[in-house]
Amino acid sequence: MIRAAFLGIRHPHVLVRLELLRAAADVEVAGFHEPDAALAERFAAATGLHRFASVDEALDAGLDLAVVEGLDTEVPDVALHAAPRVRALLLEKPGAPTLPEMDRLVAGLTALPVDVTVGYELHFAPAVVRARELVATGVLGHVTAVRAHGGCPNGCGDELWQSVPGDLGGVLFTEGCHLLEILLDLFGAPDGVIGTVARLEGGTEVRSDVVKRDLLDPPAPGDVTRVGGLMYEDVGAALLRYPDKLVTLDVTAWEAGDWVELWRIDLVGTHGTLSLFPLPGRVELDVRTPGAGFAVGRTAEEWEHPEGEPTLTVDAAYEDEMTAILDRLRAGAPPEQESLRLAHDVVRVLDAAYRSAAAPATALH
Repeated sequence: MIRAAFLGIRHPHVLVRLELLRAAADVEVAGFHEPDAALAERFAAATGLHRFASVDEALDAGLDLAVVEGLDTEVPDVALHAAPRVRALLLEKPGAPTLPEMDRLVAGLTALPVDVTVGYELHFAPAVVRARELVATGVLGHVTAVRAHGGCPNGCGDELWQSVPGDLGGVLFTEGCHLLEILLDLFGAPDGVIGTVARLEGGTEVRSDVVKRDLLDPPAPGDVTRVGGLMYEDVGAALLRYPDKLVTLDVTAWEAGDWVELWRIDLVGTHGTLSLFPLPGRVELDVRTPGAGFAVGRTAEEWEHPEGEPTLTVDAAYEDEMTAILDRLRAGAPPEQESLRLAHDVVRVLDAAYRSAAAPATALH
């Protein structure tokens, strides 16, 4: 039997991962610890889980897997404290609030024989997996340019998870990291990064029915926020420079859609173009020069997604992420930390983007 517990429950992804662990016949969820007493009481009442008084009390229960779903600023300390006493860690992305904290986390964890997954669940989304396969075939030829767009629904840039004091930034950090994880997995770390972020003028009033103010709160119909009034940036962008391509990423806190549904990555190659829509999953491949078994023309593939809040519903991405962790534990496999290495690169790129953004923009003449 695999014993698991949650060390921190502040991030909404905890609800999906709890459902998955409870559904596994060979997993016992021993309980959770959360330092916020009021939230802990609500969570215990809502889930029926045992509440541990401390992280050490939870670890004394003999855990195999610790799922760390605290705020960004809480994750490194909890993960480093738990790592010597568990076989595996699943950490809420991006893993740490800043590059120095991520450096500290990575240095501590890589020195230990512990399996580490940073929770970029979109890495396992069927459309992302298929896009990875298509790029590997070489059907696109020389990929010279990549465009990626992401963001959060109107008002959600003002939520707790995009407004953590001590974080490197806002929506470019908390949501752009998802897209960067996919991009860096495809192409590796860039040679250089140029970034920009902006608080927008105008003060436009925006009403939303998607915003959640805390973990167990339902979306608040008619929630009102204003463009330019967020803790961090309204919009951000990064240009990743490679010797053979340019990759651009733009992120906004003001999308007129639900979570992830407007996100996309376009890969422009000399032989064809690939468009990836992570969720709901779709890929569109347009081939100009036949090769790698593909004829000229368009090929499109789609994947259905369960009904419910798009990123807070058990789907193939979350399922495959958790299955990969549990299967390694079941098999007694050597600890895997590739996810941690990739997550480290994501924060390195984001740190470079924010440092670049702090430099004055070049004025027009």
